[in-house]
Amino acid sequence: MTSDTRRHRVRPLQIAGACLAALAIVAPVTLDAWNPQGHRLVALVAANHLTHNARQQVQALLGTETLADVAVWADQYLAGNNQTSFWHYVNIPPDAVSYDRDRDCPRQPGVAPGGRGDVWRDCVVDRIRYNQERLADPALDRADRAVALKFLVHLVGDIHQPLHALGVERGGNGIRVSVFGSPDCRYDDGTAHPCNLHGVWDTELIARRHLGDQEYAAELERIVAQRRWSATAAGSADAWAMESHAAARRALLPPQGAVDEAYYRANIATVDEQLALGGWRLASLVNQALDRAAP
Repeated sequence: MTSDTRRHRVRPLQIAGACLAALAIVAPVTLDAWNPQGHRLVALVAANHLTHNARQQVQALLGTETLADVAVWADQYLAGNNQTSFWHYVNIPPDAVSYDRDRDCPRQPGVAPGGRGDVWRDCVVDRIRYNQERLADPALDRADRAVALKFLVHLVGDIHQPLHALGVERGGNGIRVSVFGSPDCRYDDGTAHPCNLHGVWDTELIARRHLGDQEYAAELERIVAQRRWSATAAGSADAWAMESHAAARRALLPPQGAVDEAYYRANIATVDEQLALGGWRLASLVNQALDRAAP
């Protein structure tokens, strides 16, 4: 996502950049994640792998909405809740070989290290765990658990967008590139803006597939079937962040670099695998939290 606020007025998903740009003076930031289609695809894959009990619990929490329907809710929520902007990414230094919570995941404002409020910090790794825990807590109000589910759906998508885990030029937002021969990309209203590498991974590579949601989700399901991933080996959010970090490093381009057909062919398999993995792992988290009979 770009930090240009015009884009954020065009669609709710991109409100995050406007919020985070204002915070750039106090911390380097990585903005946004998959475009709405990318987030829907993660949710569609996840929905296909829920247990019967988890599916019933999701319906009890969301009513007539589906996981795909709420996939971009967390970005829309940013409009009046700016603190949650930090929940969507983690800035891991480019030369890091592992995730370091003290280095990479900032404490909440005004919270002392190790203090009572330092149980949860403000990065995507901690907030995936936080929202899964709240989702699983039957003592919480239904509305609170529904909010936790909506965040979880979105944040698992976020952590699988590779540039959401790399602390370089705000996750690539500051790296201007040309895209298939043009230095200008387009907002949803058709207005031109300078292309950047983060936006390429948010939108341009997915759009280049020219697939609708159901057709694309079927492609991702083929990846799931081929890989035979185990639900018991889904891993942890910090490991997922490091996978994304490694993919982002491989995807980096220099300023004014070219996103051309060769770049697309070299990276689209990573895009698809990350979307499929995100959906599979989201299902695993939701099943862990909700695999019991609905009340």
